Amino acid sequence: MSRARLARALVLCLALASGAAPAAADAAIDWRAAAEETARLLAGYIRIDTTNPPGNELAGARYLERFLRGEGLGAEVYPSAPERGNVLARLPAARPDPRRGPILLLSHIDVVPAEASVWSFPPLSGEIRDGWVWGRGALDDKGHGVVFAMALALLQREGVVLRRDLVFCATAAEEAGTGGADWMVANHWDALGPPAVVWNEGGGALVHPLARDRVVNGIATTEKRALWITLVTEGESGHGSQPLRDGAVARLARALDRLDRWETPLRLTTTVAESFRRAGEPLGFPFAFALRHLGNPVVLALASSRLTSNRVTNAMVRDTVSLTGLRAGLKHNVIPGRAEATLDVRLLPDTDAAAFLADLERAIGDSRVRIEGIPDPLPPVLEQSPVANELFAAIAVEMEREIPGSISVPTQTTGGTDSSWFRARGVPAYGFIPAQLSDELVASIHGTDERASIAELERALRVTYRVLLRLAAE
Repeated sequence: MSRARLARALVLCLALASGAAPAAADAAIDWRAAAEETARLLAGYIRIDTTNPPGNELAGARYLERFLRGEGLGAEVYPSAPERGNVLARLPAARPDPRRGPILLLSHIDVVPAEASVWSFPPLSGEIRDGWVWGRGALDDKGHGVVFAMALALLQREGVVLRRDLVFCATAAEEAGTGGADWMVANHWDALGPPAVVWNEGGGALVHPLARDRVVNGIATTEKRALWITLVTEGESGHGSQPLRDGAVARLARALDRLDRWETPLRLTTTVAESFRRAGEPLGFPFAFALRHLGNPVVLALASSRLTSNRVTNAMVRDTVSLTGLRAGLKHNVIPGRAEATLDVRLLPDTDAAAFLADLERAIGDSRVRIEGIPDPLPPVLEQSPVANELFAAIAVEMEREIPGSISVPTQTTGGTDSSWFRARGVPAYGFIPAQLSDELVASIHGTDERASIAELERALRVTYRVLLRLAAE
């Protein structure tokens, strides 16, 4: 160890031993320079095309492996299929405490497709301009992955002595398919730690529509489940010059109109009820009272218009159905005999999937429209990770220090994540990107002009580093 590194390590040990906050133990780090280094690492990562399908995540895994090995961290790639793979690295404890198991830092390499023609910069350019890093994956989830990698690199550079292992894992196939976290859990459980707790994507710091514009740090403890299905109807085909009254396309269109007007019941899970209760605590009467009693059917009915007017809160309090695709027809003058619509159904964590499908059939109201692609088995009911957990508490403390006046609450993500594979094994998993995101940036995830602010990358890196110091340093 160099003399300068030894000196920094001694300062760190004294700060922690004295009970000082982690913020006092990282004063030697130039956070702006670290953020700019993180931005360059992210830009290079974005330029590797890992669009899923098909994924091709192996190249992204190799990119992270090179960086981590260059920092003296033992990294290994785990190929799961041709051109698909995962990368794992471990920063081991120098003085392991047997009571404290590994912390797994989880992210995914693959990204969703992007419609380049409507972007300000090419989606895979990794353009760095005016304080932003542009590109698909900047927020979901390559930005989070490079923050984890850089935080481990800083801990290594600073010579921090750990009492528990920190494990980095970036996986394939989170957006679609298999061979990622599911495959790692099934085939390399011991290499993953096994983890005592998982830090993954999911929540973030947002201005909450129900908290009178206060910043709320939503730490995901559970999530909705995806049920992707297809509606199919068939009928007579023929020449376009001889119209049919009840063709496949018209029948499907009527069914979709009924679904568009279908109001699924409002229902609060225990996680969402707790989230709203905490968000409302500082607001005073009548707001705090209303948010504390949303479980009451009368209060919920009175608040329904406010809850459903925001697309995020609407998705948190009900099962949802989104029309995501239509297929029918060969050419203008041919009446098709088959029409299909793809639906993205998102179920609340405790919704019975079979009961929901029965309700969906009743809403369609036409036995000639059938549901295809129903998975076997159906998505199981999910448990929530406990709020009373050291990782949840550490994130809350550091974010409330970082953004004074902010509130930390458990939240339920409207989309699914790889956390489910770990919760199914009884390992608590928490989703949180430690950055403040605007509604516009949230909409860019899976949308147009996805980008990450270098200032928020700095915040995310600083908070991540301090959380890990709090939980793992000697």
